[in-house]
Amino acid sequence: MHSNVFVGVKPGFNYKQHSKSSHFPENVSSHAPGLPSNYDYVLLPITTSRYKEIVGQVFKEFRNQSKEGWQALRVPEPQLQDICIPPFNVNKPDGGDTPSYIGLLSSWLELESPDPSVRDLGLKVLLNECRYARFVGINKLILAPPRDLSNLQLYGQMIFRLLQNPIICTAPALTISISLPLYEDSDPLATWELWNTVRKLCEYHSSLTISLALPRTRTPSFVLNRWLTEPVSCLLVSSSIFASNQYEYPVLHKFNQNLILKFQKINGDSQILGNELCVILHGMEKYANDVKGGESAYLEYINYLLKKGDKFLNSNGNRQLMLQEESRIMPPLKPHSDMLLNSTYLTFEKDLVKYDLYESAILKALQDLSSRASFGRPLVVLVAGAGRGPLVDRTFKILSMLSMESKVSIIAIEKNPQAYLYLQKRNFDYWDNKVKLVREDMTKWQINDPLEKRVQVDLCISELLGSFGCNELSPECLWSIEKYHSNNDTVFIPRSYSSYIAPISSPLFYQKLSQANHSMEAPWVVHRVPYCILSSKINEVWRFEHPMCEKDVSQEKYDCDAVKFSQSSMNEFKIKHRGEIHGFIGFFTANLYSDIFLSTLPDDSTVRLKSSEETSMHARKDENLQLIKKCDHTPNMTSWSPIIFPLRQPISFIDDSELSVLMSRIHSDTEQKTWYEWSLESFIYLMLSNYGLGATATSVATPRFMATDDTKTSGRHHYSAMTNQKLDNQIDLDQDIENEEEQGFLSNLETGWQSVQDIHGLSETARPSQLNSTNKPMFDLKSSKGLDSVDESPRHEDLEEDGPEVHVRVKTGVSTLHNVCGGAFSLPL
Repeated sequence: MHSNVFVGVKPGFNYKQHSKSSHFPENVSSHAPGLPSNYDYVLLPITTSRYKEIVGQVFKEFRNQSKEGWQALRVPEPQLQDICIPPFNVNKPDGGDTPSYIGLLSSWLELESPDPSVRDLGLKVLLNECRYARFVGINKLILAPPRDLSNLQLYGQMIFRLLQNPIICTAPALTISISLPLYEDSDPLATWELWNTVRKLCEYHSSLTISLALPRTRTPSFVLNRWLTEPVSCLLVSSSIFASNQYEYPVLHKFNQNLILKFQKINGDSQILGNELCVILHGMEKYANDVKGGESAYLEYINYLLKKGDKFLNSNGNRQLMLQEESRIMPPLKPHSDMLLNSTYLTFEKDLVKYDLYESAILKALQDLSSRASFGRPLVVLVAGAGRGPLVDRTFKILSMLSMESKVSIIAIEKNPQAYLYLQKRNFDYWDNKVKLVREDMTKWQINDPLEKRVQVDLCISELLGSFGCNELSPECLWSIEKYHSNNDTVFIPRSYSSYIAPISSPLFYQKLSQANHSMEAPWVVHRVPYCILSSKINEVWRFEHPMCEKDVSQEKYDCDAVKFSQSSMNEFKIKHRGEIHGFIGFFTANLYSDIFLSTLPDDSTVRLKSSEETSMHARKDENLQLIKKCDHTPNMTSWSPIIFPLRQPISFIDDSELSVLMSRIHSDTEQKTWYEWSLESFIYLMLSNYGLGATATSVATPRFMATDDTKTSGRHHYSAMTNQKLDNQIDLDQDIENEEEQGFLSNLETGWQSVQDIHGLSETARPSQLNSTNKPMFDLKSSKGLDSVDESPRHEDLEEDGPEVHVRVKTGVSTLHNVCGGAFSLPL
């Protein structure tokens, strides 16, 4: 397996001393002195400070000439003396030992300046640097964040103009990555909000990614989960966030170890450009003398950490198969109306977990039904939608185990003519022609025959479930079997199935869908596309059970009012943290028989259930008398990927919002089709009352980091001669350093913003003794404590109550109704 998680370094030499030189320092064109050859990328500026001086002089002359009349601004391209990265041996096609390069775009530019000529200058400099990067084969460039956040729209406008230039978007496209801190404790989602604003201004451009500076404090899980859905191309790891272990080697705290592991799982595969993830170390020279092993120890540690992560992720037996599959967005299957391919059946049949569960359910059902069987009247087992026969195989296996071969008659019905040929071959080779094969649509089978000539079924087995449970017409198809071929005591496997939805943020899903010009009104099945569930609970929207209604003693009449293929559900969701909704994700659970269930819900899901006697037995009630239950995904089951019902336009919301979501399943006999429709409204609650002005600021506790997820990696990591045993002894990855005062960070003053500044050379390199409390970050998102707005009014939570409260529900957003009348997606009956 090939990993796309790589290691990069930013050398610590002083660029200014080389700015006047025409030759390239040895530690730029090869591995840096004193560092082992165990990294894949070198991060370097494209141009030197000499180029900045030249451009500054040109711009000064342009200003002077503009006073006399209009002049065009012409920015010269960098010359040999102006570039940090050599025009030779940059990215070798043979992949030799020489590392590749990641370029740093000029950080002194003011892309958000109110002055149009200053912005124009910045854009032309960036184009010159991108042109050189494309020539030498550099495909990833890191850009500094804006200096003035009040002009963020101007910054986004210039980035979008850059991305539209053929220099960037001509294949193979360049990647522009904006560097930001992953987390700021003053406002946990502030940097995500900054990124989201720029990304939206750039219309989710596929060449725009993010580089995140790891924090030195624990990241709340809701912040990390948000970033895991974004196109993160680099993790910036400053030496200042390391601590020294008992052997005086540099190590990361456990929460940052877990953070890197979670990004290893995502591993960049979900990104449109196949963008690889690179962990970039910087500032190693600042504390090299404070740790054992010097600069090399940092690299040894990161490589060992990634190697250990690879082993952990590859320990899952199914991971090898998962790594061979790419992320995909697919239309839901329509097996009732479309003929599935042989390869599709083959993919289904690889999921042994699902068929093991079916086998257990069939075994229990036949044991319960065995008393009915006799030689004069054998049990009739129908496999509805038999495909290539995997459920028939499992049924034969159970009959042999129970010695019931002579007491059971098996019928397999399948409408696909190609799959029917496969069943004929299986019947001859393996089933001794004991299976009665029927090539027909199950909804039309014997419906015009008189009652006495119709087959009556004791056990009906089917696998008609889709990613949303009912989205492959299982209710309609099985109703036909129930109506024409069942008794009062006919058993169905599955007995019931429920559908669930939750609001999600999935920018990569929205990006892929919009750029491929796919319909935003149709549901899509997503495979290995990251998403973040925004609500605390997942709602059950409806449930289908079989049999669907009672049959009277005449065997000819049904209580048809009980048969409801159309369903509608109004769902309320509470969203604690602000963000953006791209759609609703769908899952399902199924009760095959007795206590045998399967579930596609994510692990450790909290679901809000529809009220019923059966669910009440296994669920608890919350404060609103709603049924709440904890659910997990069926381990190692791979048959179904989630389904997403997208929004035509993403909807933003603020903290503590509520969503009201309409989800409908519409069955139309007149139009002979079934389809889904969905929409949402968002709300906030305003509390109106009289308050005094004396307010006391309160502190907010930072949630503890929790880690779980899955996806992919392996290892193109290089390792020094240091043995793993030595690393195990000296770098204790399981040592969770909680007491910072005892163990101590190498620097306890640097913030995430300073890490970003260090990457772009925006702050002077200083040792801890040289830092003091006046060293504030250039990009400071912190607002005055206890203030919410520019007029410095007290925050709501800090105010003291001085009167009665009135809660007012205010609508903040609404979507259109999607897929009206099944215009974008429907299932023909």
